[in-house]
Amino acid sequence: MPTTPFPNNPQIRPWDVFLPPSQIYSLYLGFLPKDLADEWFIYSEGPDNAGKLKVHFHRTWTGRKMAELFVVIDVKGEGAGKIVGLKWNGSSETNRMNEKEAKYMIRMSYKTKLERLQKRYAALEKLLYATLPDAEDLIRESDQGEPSDGDDDDDVEATTGGLLYDEEGIARYLGETSGATFLNVLKQFMRSLVLVTYELDVMNGSLFTETIGSYQTFDSRPLPNPTVDPLWLPAQEDMASMLLELRFYIQDGNSIFPSGGISYWGDMTRLPVVMVDWGAPLSLMADDDANRHLAFYHVCFALASSVGHRSSRRFEQHAGEAYFMRARQLLGNPLSSVKFTLGDVPALALMGFYLIELNRRDAAYVDVCLAIHIAMMHGAFRYATDEGTKRILWNLYIMDRWLSVLMGRPPTLLDEAITLPPPSDVASMPPAAGLRARIELARISGFIVCETYKIAPRLCSPGYASSRHIDKVLKRLDDWKSQLPPTLTIPHNPLNPDPACCLLHMERNQLIVLTIRPMFLAAVKQAVGNHFISGHWSVEQHPHRSHLQACSAAAHENLVLAQQTRPSRKLLQAGLHFVFNAAIILLLDRLVHGVTGYGTGHSNGHLMSTPPGEHLHALGIDFAIDVFEQESKIGTNYPRDCCRVLRDLRALVGHQLSQTQLDIQQDDTTIPTRTRNGLPMQSGNGQSPGAPASQPTFSEESELYQEIITWLQEDGLQLRDDLLI
Repeated sequence: MPTTPFPNNPQIRPWDVFLPPSQIYSLYLGFLPKDLADEWFIYSEGPDNAGKLKVHFHRTWTGRKMAELFVVIDVKGEGAGKIVGLKWNGSSETNRMNEKEAKYMIRMSYKTKLERLQKRYAALEKLLYATLPDAEDLIRESDQGEPSDGDDDDDVEATTGGLLYDEEGIARYLGETSGATFLNVLKQFMRSLVLVTYELDVMNGSLFTETIGSYQTFDSRPLPNPTVDPLWLPAQEDMASMLLELRFYIQDGNSIFPSGGISYWGDMTRLPVVMVDWGAPLSLMADDDANRHLAFYHVCFALASSVGHRSSRRFEQHAGEAYFMRARQLLGNPLSSVKFTLGDVPALALMGFYLIELNRRDAAYVDVCLAIHIAMMHGAFRYATDEGTKRILWNLYIMDRWLSVLMGRPPTLLDEAITLPPPSDVASMPPAAGLRARIELARISGFIVCETYKIAPRLCSPGYASSRHIDKVLKRLDDWKSQLPPTLTIPHNPLNPDPACCLLHMERNQLIVLTIRPMFLAAVKQAVGNHFISGHWSVEQHPHRSHLQACSAAAHENLVLAQQTRPSRKLLQAGLHFVFNAAIILLLDRLVHGVTGYGTGHSNGHLMSTPPGEHLHALGIDFAIDVFEQESKIGTNYPRDCCRVLRDLRALVGHQLSQTQLDIQQDDTTIPTRTRNGLPMQSGNGQSPGAPASQPTFSEESELYQEIITWLQEDGLQLRDDLLI
């Protein structure tokens, strides 16, 4: 199939004279659609008894014959309307194509019309917002119509959630926004890509493609259950040191962060005191509600000993697991609602944070949901009696939204259920600017999960969003950044950056990556697919080039911010998550640019051609791998798994770029051994001419070829089902 309708007339844009089956059928009946009649004088010969139709195209203003289209379609039976072959004037052969290729042409025609309508809609929507104050309500009402009968098929192209298995063989559902779900789809693509290039030894040596359907978690492993005394406390100086270090890591930086921090877990300035009843047995004192407040401090000490305070591990009783078990015993049965009070919410929220650090996200999900349930029992999200409680509740809201993104599941708490005012500045507490800004980011992340990925849509039917929805998210993120106070801008102090502020901007960048990620992977598939089918690809001509650039720019900035903050402190799970996702995008960006063409470089004084993607983002990717190498020495299996994934993916991407260069060199110096579609030619003995005997071959009817065609069809957007063929 030619890459353009008129190979000998490059001045004619592709699809200018594209004929979907409905218009071809109109020509059969002797009718010419008006949109064609405006630009073309078209007449047909046939069809004959074999279903052959010849269509002649002339420009209306010159009368010059530009092309001759030879069409063979089935006009009867189940395959009615199926295009069998095309032949343009100047071509000596009939370009055969299968039904999927024909549908792809039809889809591209509809897609062009859809993009034009979307631009018109966006302009009208902008005008509506400018003229009517209640425009958003009107648009929401119009979007809440009854879905059509075919809406069940809307998620054909979307990255769908599903069950993934951990190392214990336990299956858990992870939704569309989950990094594990995206990584699983990427593994499947890379596996197919390795099969296409016939380097089976590469795939056999890569754990990346061997772990399809699995993900890394400790949730299925039982928590350690050491024997502990819940009323035991460390020495005063040890408690003060651990709380001081923890405030620096997860709260306000001990009042030195200009942002005031982006989280508030509770008062960490006071040391805990055991309430002792000298006449009561020790076992009864442990069950006494008077000491439930110690649970919060024990979780603080567990976190401090896990993420920063290494000296506290010198005795077994100081281990994070022991502190966590003390907190569990003080709070009692999590399924009982008899004893839980609003004062338990900070401890439960911090338990969730601790479990996330241990790579136990499902366990954290349970604790955060329980904390929200208790807060709702007390009506806390309707009003708060003091500023500290208000900040704790908003921090719980942020945790809920963060876990929703990580797990790809609906948030527990609805925005409409919250009437709590935002945090405000008070003299006795850190500035609230950072926390307020993070609350707004959490709102946007909830919109991305529920409405962009349609995990829990309220405004429209399921299925990944259109470019209009993506633009809306990106605009909200840009507006958020433009409205930040000076203390939250980057860089506020480039020589001594505020780590909390850097993490805040990393979170924004991660939301950009999350929003565009399906589109980005689709562009990678198109780049690779076009290399095999037509031999060329240009990201500059991609219809969503600006989105792709925004995604890679956000990923690059996250690695820069991570480099700025890492010297002063280690990265916690959120920071590691941002670094890992950024490195994945930049590795994929190598593929997007690596098949565009070839630049020139020098090696030992000799000029040589090098793929432009081969060393793209090298410093950032190397930094990310180094981060996980260092963390894997002291952390959980999570950093070790991330390090292995990045190494394997880097090797697979490098192999593909090398294969691309080899293909181009062979095309320039040897007799072509590929078909017009760029795939190995099927010879009489089932072998590609000049190919090693171990390399398999496949024809255009093979499953791999058909999969490559689907790569070309994907755009990362979810089109309405009435535009799908």
